[in-house]
Amino acid sequence: MHAFPTMPRQELRGIEKWAVPLMEAVHQRPLLIRVLHSTVGKFNGGLFMVGMHNLLEPHGLDHLHAIDAPKGVILASNHRSFFDMFVISSYVTARTNLMKSLLFPVRSNFFYTHPLGPIINLAASGGTMWPPVFRDERKRTLNAVGFAQMAAALCSGVVVGIHPEGTRGKSSNPYEYLPVKSGLGQLIAHVDPQVRILPCFICGMTSSLRNEFGRNLLPAGKRGEPIRVWFGEGLVAGELQALDLDAQATTQAVFAQVKALGELDRAHQAAATPIKA
Repeated sequence: MHAFPTMPRQELRGIEKWAVPLMEAVHQRPLLIRVLHSTVGKFNGGLFMVGMHNLLEPHGLDHLHAIDAPKGVILASNHRSFFDMFVISSYVTARTNLMKSLLFPVRSNFFYTHPLGPIINLAASGGTMWPPVFRDERKRTLNAVGFAQMAAALCSGVVVGIHPEGTRGKSSNPYEYLPVKSGLGQLIAHVDPQVRILPCFICGMTSSLRNEFGRNLLPAGKRGEPIRVWFGEGLVAGELQALDLDAQATTQAVFAQVKALGELDRAHQAAATPIKA
């Protein structure tokens, strides 16, 4: 495990001045994080699995079970709804022993700028929405520290969930993607070579839990589109590092695997759709 850096306090503003140090203090205590994951995290993961079990359609679970991750896992997924990573990580928790804690970098807005942000973060996710990602003029300085914090936290049993696109794709076409950011590549450059990267594709879910939990209760045939989760073959951080690509190119190389899973889903959906006469 790397030395744990902290964000420079002089760069923080307003609520950030106590919200950021609070969450840093939490994440410097692995035992506390694992307790939060085994209580709040597992409860919420179980809620997603039960509340959507009639809708969930997993693919590639053999890839998920095949991963040996002595230094942790990075989940890299497309981004279609607010809850994509919650569903993906719920599968990882329910089907494997890979995850004892989860980190999901999140925009600093609200969760680190509003008084209720840290409270909701701890109560609703067990503190998993960390570290904050800044989008203002401080991003070069503060986000670099955030990547170093994730690299320091990654070890056996730790999973980091990242959306390389950086924000949700809002197109009606689920196979249309936004340009990727360089953040995933920056993280991969700093992690232990034995860290595994697991490409994922998710589709079929909205950002309304009320809608998803509601249609889960409908009779078969009336529930609408299933929520498909595809797991790809795990990549090895050291092999990507050896390619000596820049951060953007590394991110694109990983996201190409996510897109390939999307093409598998497209073909799967086409085969499952009856041709009208």
